[in-house]
Amino acid sequence: MRMRNWLGIAALAVAAGVGAVAVWHGHVRTAVRPTASNVILITIDTQRPDRLSCYGYPKHQTPNFDRLARDGVLFENAFCDVTWTTPSMTSVMTGRYATVHHVRSNFDRLPESATTLAEIAQAHGIHTAAIIASYPLASIYGLNQGFALYDESFSKPLIGEGLGATPEDLPAPVTPGADLFGDSRQPMLWYLLRKSTHDAYRPDDQVSDRAIRWLREERKEPFFLWVHYLGPHNKPPAPGEPPTAMTEQSQRYDRDVVSTDRQLGRFLDAIDELKLTDHTAVILHADHGEDLLEHDFFGHGYDLYDVTQRVPLLMRLPGQLPSGRRVTELVHNLDLFPTILALLGIDANLPTDGASLLPLATGANTERNQETYVETYLSATYMFAKRLESEKHRLGIRRLGIRTPDWKFIINDPYPILDRDNPEPVDEALRKQYYSEELYDERADPAEKSNVIDAHSDLAAKFRARVQHYQEMAAGKSEQVQLDPAARERLRSLGYLEK
Repeated sequence: MRMRNWLGIAALAVAAGVGAVAVWHGHVRTAVRPTASNVILITIDTQRPDRLSCYGYPKHQTPNFDRLARDGVLFENAFCDVTWTTPSMTSVMTGRYATVHHVRSNFDRLPESATTLAEIAQAHGIHTAAIIASYPLASIYGLNQGFALYDESFSKPLIGEGLGATPEDLPAPVTPGADLFGDSRQPMLWYLLRKSTHDAYRPDDQVSDRAIRWLREERKEPFFLWVHYLGPHNKPPAPGEPPTAMTEQSQRYDRDVVSTDRQLGRFLDAIDELKLTDHTAVILHADHGEDLLEHDFFGHGYDLYDVTQRVPLLMRLPGQLPSGRRVTELVHNLDLFPTILALLGIDANLPTDGASLLPLATGANTERNQETYVETYLSATYMFAKRLESEKHRLGIRRLGIRTPDWKFIINDPYPILDRDNPEPVDEALRKQYYSEELYDERADPAEKSNVIDAHSDLAAKFRARVQHYQEMAAGKSEQVQLDPAARERLRSLGYLEK
């Protein structure tokens, strides 16, 4: 048994409330709302809502995404709090902003002292399982806490081995006994390189195969199942396919969305065939979106624009949630934590930065905070850092922001390179030179092309103070993890540590 506050967990299991959750002062409370025997959370990695036909995309049809929208509730304005996978899903599983859970880079993991959604469910006698598609959610980052099964069987590389880099650009091999989360960044850099070029992910059809097999052969009700698809995440060309030019990536992205829709359909069909539909809530969302060159960048995690922050969110529970309902209020990924607890009938009485979505889903009158904080520290890593005059001199930039229904505010703040040992602090003159702020009027400029900060200095000052408020939540430091001997031996057998 782990050394943690099990008295608190035991207290959670004393009584499971009936009904759903409302939120007062950031704590979970129960009220009479829809409940389900089981909850399935489906995460589609890198899925933009505006490339789904249920969100109005005209160039292709996504009938299985549409099926969830037709039979349930579609949230038109859902956002993530971090624009890349690991910290975004940590926020989902804890219900807390990254400023609280402290997973902000590949060199952080969720400490065992944290309480996760799966741990709460498990403490209430709910069977838990996760089917994971790619290594940014590998168990080394701590999101396996509370899952009886955490299936992370990856076999395919995401990028070509070597990355086209010169030997001096590559991290040194990991020495025996080195800790992936120790003071040196080199062991983790080598681990990430090996994972991305060897066993980074499994295709969506294999995810559906494994999830369907779990439902058929391994499930115990009630259950909480998390199914993660890689979806339209950038992947290497298929065998025989020429490398894709950047200008063609948008078309490839669409093809991958259609392919993921087919696999989603297989999984939904299995839920129907097993007669689980009427008592199983299905929630589908994305960890983040994807910039398809709208801001001169292809990918995610580099910036905070809506193409990477806005995500789809669909929720279905026949007979208890309305069908075909569309919700316009701003919601975010941290709302999933109290929502899933509500659906499972659990009154956890834990602090959360989210609010249950059930009042919005059912059309109840509710007041909620329509503001979300957003950040990324991926742009403070070497690969994504800003190139200065010298190609070998780069400047890390952390990006911090606020999204409301009407505005997007962004701070671009120079920051030491995160993935280098003993990085030099940012020179104050350099910081003043490269520090910048952006403000976008989302009603007039949804593409976020015109920075209007000079015309709204008072509003920018208010948003700047809000960012500072969220940053003040960041007292403390994420856990530095020492791998136990069994974990270290497993990594060594896979080639991630030297023999």
